[in-house]
Amino acid sequence: MIKAKNRKTATPMIGGIKCNDTNLDPIPVILSFVAVLFKYECKTQIAMSGVRLSRRDFLKFLGGAAAVGVLGKFVDFGTLNTQSQPPIPRVSALVLGSWTLGANTSIPPIHATLLRNGKIMYVAGSGWQHSSQFGPFKAAVFDPITNSETITVMSDDLFCCNFAQLQYGNILIAGGTKDWDNVTGDGKYHGGNYVYEFDVDSSSFRKVPSMAHGRWYPSMGILPSGKVFVMTGLDEYGKTNAIVEVYDPTFKTFTIKYDPSSSSTYCVGAGSTLPGAGTPCYGGPNKGVNPSTKLYDRMIVMPSGLVFKGGQGQSLNTWDPNSGKFVSAGKMLASLRTYGTAVLLPLSNALSEHGRVLLAGGLNSSGIILNTAEIANFNAGTDTTPVISYTKSMSFARMYPLPVMLPTGQVILFGGTSGKNVNFVFKPEMFDPGTSTWTVLPAATVGRQYHSVALLLPDGRVWTASGTANTSSFEHGTEIYSPWYLFAGTRPTISGLPTVGPYGGAITIPTPNASSITSVSLLKLANTNHHQDWEHRLIWLQILTKTSSSVTVSAPINANLAPPGYYLIHALNSSGVPSPGKIIQIGSSNAGGTDTTPPTIGINSPSSRATILGPASGVIVNVAGTASDSQSGIQSVKVSIDGGPSSQATPAAAGDWSTWTFSTTINTMGQHTIEAIATDNAGNQAYVKIPMTIFL
Repeated sequence: MIKAKNRKTATPMIGGIKCNDTNLDPIPVILSFVAVLFKYECKTQIAMSGVRLSRRDFLKFLGGAAAVGVLGKFVDFGTLNTQSQPPIPRVSALVLGSWTLGANTSIPPIHATLLRNGKIMYVAGSGWQHSSQFGPFKAAVFDPITNSETITVMSDDLFCCNFAQLQYGNILIAGGTKDWDNVTGDGKYHGGNYVYEFDVDSSSFRKVPSMAHGRWYPSMGILPSGKVFVMTGLDEYGKTNAIVEVYDPTFKTFTIKYDPSSSSTYCVGAGSTLPGAGTPCYGGPNKGVNPSTKLYDRMIVMPSGLVFKGGQGQSLNTWDPNSGKFVSAGKMLASLRTYGTAVLLPLSNALSEHGRVLLAGGLNSSGIILNTAEIANFNAGTDTTPVISYTKSMSFARMYPLPVMLPTGQVILFGGTSGKNVNFVFKPEMFDPGTSTWTVLPAATVGRQYHSVALLLPDGRVWTASGTANTSSFEHGTEIYSPWYLFAGTRPTISGLPTVGPYGGAITIPTPNASSITSVSLLKLANTNHHQDWEHRLIWLQILTKTSSSVTVSAPINANLAPPGYYLIHALNSSGVPSPGKIIQIGSSNAGGTDTTPPTIGINSPSSRATILGPASGVIVNVAGTASDSQSGIQSVKVSIDGGPSSQATPAAAGDWSTWTFSTTINTMGQHTIEAIATDNAGNQAYVKIPMTIFL
């Protein structure tokens, strides 16, 4: 691993205006709920409502009677209803947020996820850069507090993979690039069937059993069961993979899920002239494969437990992960929304919640980039047939938008382009799900296009990164957006780790601001791939009781509303201002009970199928690996050869099994198997096996 040096960030801006920290000339602007302090010695321009005002004109404006009428309504907060989604505060242009340049990245973060330790893991692979087409293939872990970046070089090209956050916080990585479009002569990218788990505790990538076939641009996400669905993507011959696979994180295996109501078939690589294409075939009577899908189709787990497919192609579907059945959910009003976005809007914590999905932007069938938006409203329809209607349009047409849900329930679409990967849209727009209105936000200084990402940090800021204009360059610079609530006075705080109960139970949040807390939001950790987050969701939790130092809320009522995994919890005060988030686990097997989740274990050395040479008297085999358990902890790791008696491995330190070693002598030539078994403190076990060959 290579560790990069820390990097300095640039001068911050407020409301899109650069601050001067050396020449201070304070101009206090006291409004209903916000005090904004602008500091300038030089003449400064302020943009408001499309009018450019000089510093002198701005002072005159503040002094005029007109300012009272306009600025007196700076913020309009309604009475908060703690039993349902609270109204979202409406904020004027003066406090819509600010941008600050961040540290550069050494690789393009095309796929990025916020980890349960607050760091960001991202993958580039070859990064759509010809210079890296044949390697090195890279991934990184970035610390947004220290701005340090740790690089890992990988053996497989994970460019154009996808991520899912597993129940215990590890990241499942599936798919990638087997061949670029200039390798086989057919002009197509070919998908890899690679699968890895990124272990957060050891910060390592562990290869697990592969999928049945390749996937380049797959769609995937965690299900209420804790398993992960994987669909679509280009197979190893550059043809659309039409089988649904489901990953079981306990056994680290994939199974194919068929549709009993269909008889459709799929033959791998059918239509390709490459050797081997056309076999094997899948599907048939009462075991059909999935209907037509787009690459990286937007797929969202709904409160019904069904998976909704919508947001690129016009045809909408739901998929039942229990039965495997696909059902038509109607059609979008737009003919297409290629590289548009789909966002599950905030959910109430109630059985009556069926969900609404915002579909916005993208390229239609006429080649026009859209500013329109529509909502698939399952609350107004049924669990399989939403009511589809247009909502208000954005001010800017954009494709490749970067959706981010704020802890207030507002949705921001960052970046994108108004042409096909050209013409940056610098101004984000914020959607209010309560009023169905859009607000234009201050412009970024760094454009974001194809292969960009944006994700919410625990402190409430938004990290934006990457973008590739072509195969010879990418955007190194990151930029951080500070939303309006960071300028709205003192924020409430969560003073310790909340106590989390099981589904249907309660969550107790320690806070010195309990009396002012009127709502609590639960927000899934960001998980962004190619500017889309398939697992995005926010749930409003009902307040049950308060003490002088805590607030107790209802935990999510079921895993359909909040699939198991890690979330940010925020406490909002009567002004709608959220606290910094605390990362908590929802659906933990030991919430109110015992740990039933197996640990994770991997063998790093020797590599699988390694050949080891030694003297006739025997060869010493040194085994090294990793193990972790996020709940009860690792109790032991034992190793055996060829299924024989197992012996205890040696931990890195007493009780520290994050890395372990084992040594043995083998004096028989031929093929052998190394098996390592990890046992956690609750008695759960996990194992890993690798083959090797000994020559004496």
